[in-house]
Amino acid sequence: MPLHTPIYLFFLCVVVLIYWLLPGGRWRRLFLLSASYLFYAAFDARFAILLLALTLIVYLLGRGIPSSRLGRLYAWLSVAVSLSVLVAFKYSGFFLSSVAAAFRLLGVSFFPPALNFLLPVGLSFYTFQAIAYTTEIYRGTAQPSPSLLDFALSLAFFPKLIAGPLVRPAEFQDQIGSHPPRPDAEALKSALGLLLLGLMKKVLIADSLGSLSEAAFRASNLTPTPWSFPSPLYWAGFYLYAIQIYADFSGYTDMARASAQLLGFSLPENFRQPYLAGSIADFWGRWHMTLTRWFREYLFQPLSRSLLVAAKRRHRRVIQLAANLTTMTLIGLWHGAAWTFVAWGLWHGVLLSIERFFGFTPGRGWLRGLQGVITFHLVGIGWVLFRAESFASAGRFLKGLFSFQQLVWFPRYLPPLLLAGGLVVAIDLVAGGFVRPTPDSRRLWQPVLVVACVLVLAGLALLQFLRGVDPRPFIYGQF
Repeated sequence: MPLHTPIYLFFLCVVVLIYWLLPGGRWRRLFLLSASYLFYAAFDARFAILLLALTLIVYLLGRGIPSSRLGRLYAWLSVAVSLSVLVAFKYSGFFLSSVAAAFRLLGVSFFPPALNFLLPVGLSFYTFQAIAYTTEIYRGTAQPSPSLLDFALSLAFFPKLIAGPLVRPAEFQDQIGSHPPRPDAEALKSALGLLLLGLMKKVLIADSLGSLSEAAFRASNLTPTPWSFPSPLYWAGFYLYAIQIYADFSGYTDMARASAQLLGFSLPENFRQPYLAGSIADFWGRWHMTLTRWFREYLFQPLSRSLLVAAKRRHRRVIQLAANLTTMTLIGLWHGAAWTFVAWGLWHGVLLSIERFFGFTPGRGWLRGLQGVITFHLVGIGWVLFRAESFASAGRFLKGLFSFQQLVWFPRYLPPLLLAGGLVVAIDLVAGGFVRPTPDSRRLWQPVLVVACVLVLAGLALLQFLRGVDPRPFIYGQF
């Protein structure tokens, strides 16, 4: 039940109406948990069983962390269970195939068992939420959830279940315990506006760009000579995929946040115009902000501190760079079980390490604009690794960019670039009135709500009719 489909919108309407008609907080929470498991079971009932089992284990172990002498053991066991579930379903085949490839390089034949586990939707997100919950309890910065119902809801809350955003455990627990108030007229307008803008990003921009951006990557798979296709095809794919993945993921986040707002909950912002960043560090402060925060708080900082202690506070800069490279490489691996994702994370790790080593900070004025252009293209090179099916394909794609063959085709590819880029900028500007509204912005953007409704509904109907196929899944729903 992807968030951009008519069936989800119908599901959301029914859930919101029943939720606010129910008396008392406990009945509402129980209904919301049931609706969340129904939402997840719609993908596959086995996914819901796995989520329930993990929830029970983490909850029971979490209860024992502050009240038992074995609290440290319970904490490590809880984290190990969450990581084991993630590794078993997402990485077991990747690790075995990598070991087999390493043995073949050594001239040893090794045939690992074929493991074809079905990857549960959203597994990477809710296992990270479970790890954060356990870690906060162990650190003493959060208390165990007062009830299994509340903890189960914090993991399974359907707007954020599939692709985040990742929420600090205490933040969501506080909202559950405070009995969220019914949205007033202004909050309702803000939520509906954000929902419709998210739909526009996903359906009207990301899905429409999918086939155009994929053409270049298919070309890099089909031919060993990248100049067999015009260079403008690869440049179009380069820019359009960057726009597509941003519109796709930020569109999901907008819809998730809007869905939560309709139920009285607040989810954190996850994107802040990342392609306006003046450095790679600035980019990661704007892109998938909650994942960046998760890795900083639960991996980078603890790893840096432990290495500094082991080195007796010496070699501080080297340790910071090593921790940074490790963190970014694992961020890449988190995104997918393939070496191209690892290379993508390492690419960003190297760029961040260079910036940190030279103490680089974004400038102002025209210099900031130039730094922004350079940053965007460095990020775009990373997206080639992220999207390519193999290193060979990525290499052919990059060669195709700089072959400068058949440039006469460039005008044919320019209109979709300008249209897509302009739409993203316009929607980001409109979204500013809903995400951080002021009295003036409310009055200014209220007419946009009506226009957005018409555009989204007409666009959904028209695009579904023209495609005649199932809606494109969210890119980050795969992770």
